[in-house]
Amino acid sequence: MVRILVIGHGLIGRQRANAVAARARAGQCALAGTVDPQPRAPDLYGGAPHFAQFADVAPDRYDAAVIAVPHHLAGGLARAVLAQGKPVLVEKPLGLSGAEARALAGAARGTASFVGYNYRFLPTFREAAARIQRGEVGALRSIDMLLGHGGNPRSAEGWKLDPALAGGGVILDPGVHLFDLLLCLEPRLGLSHAAATRGFWKTGIEEDFAAILGHGDLIATARVSHIRWINTFRIEIGGDAGYAIIEGRGGSYGAQTVRFGKRWGWNDGSGRAQRETEEAHDFGAGNDSLDVEMAAVIDRWNGAAPNPGAGDPGPATFDAGVKVAELCDEMYQRIGGGPDRR
Repeated sequence: MVRILVIGHGLIGRQRANAVAARARAGQCALAGTVDPQPRAPDLYGGAPHFAQFADVAPDRYDAAVIAVPHHLAGGLARAVLAQGKPVLVEKPLGLSGAEARALAGAARGTASFVGYNYRFLPTFREAAARIQRGEVGALRSIDMLLGHGGNPRSAEGWKLDPALAGGGVILDPGVHLFDLLLCLEPRLGLSHAAATRGFWKTGIEEDFAAILGHGDLIATARVSHIRWINTFRIEIGGDAGYAIIEGRGGSYGAQTVRFGKRWGWNDGSGRAQRETEEAHDFGAGNDSLDVEMAAVIDRWNGAAPNPGAGDPGPATFDAGVKVAELCDEMYQRIGGGPDRR
């Protein structure tokens, strides 16, 4: 039974520790401890030990590690864990550039290491991906993705809008989530155009970004923003035979819903409007994608072989993380800015 160390700062670190602790209570793993410079209650997470820094953890105390820290710290910690021969789940993105991602992938060879792209585990996306794989949508013609953060008056004070800590702007966070999903649906997509604006938060990062990608007869767009004001998540997928429309990802983004329709569904003689012919699924306002992803990673760390089914791409490998990082490199080359990508 794998013993997992959670190196986590802030909200996502706590969510990852809670997910591992839940699996530990179910007998699927053990929580070897948490690492965070901030102290915590000694009885939290079932009394698992707490360490102020990774250097305080003896290598024989754990078998694998989850790394959920600000971007500028993640690469160094991942290299330190990998140097001890342990696999990692590192929060997205994998590195701040393609070069760093490739170096991390090289260091991870021989380990079952993954990148935290939990949007793969949203139930709406998985249902849509399964139907696409079964051919129900037909050959893909269009994919349009939109992810907007509403922000708050103090957003510029956080590390995610600080280029020295985040490594970039909305391309790296949260844009990489969309780019990963696009490559899950069509790995051969190539970048055609990219544009960005800056200046509202006055931190130098790209705040509103749009990209056009394509392959064959498929055109895909990705739009990601830190200045949208209303939290928004929407994916539209169109094929020769039908379509899928995903909205919301729980919480302030709204309930997770997906609608499926057939091309010209209204033309069935029933007299219904197109919307009335759609099949709709509502997965509610919760979001357990981090937990589902963590369970899949723990299964792999416990020795399970990769066994993705229809609509289940599985946890993101480091090779998948490299492809996203290299796409980000190309986007920054088009718009300028971002971290040093030499």
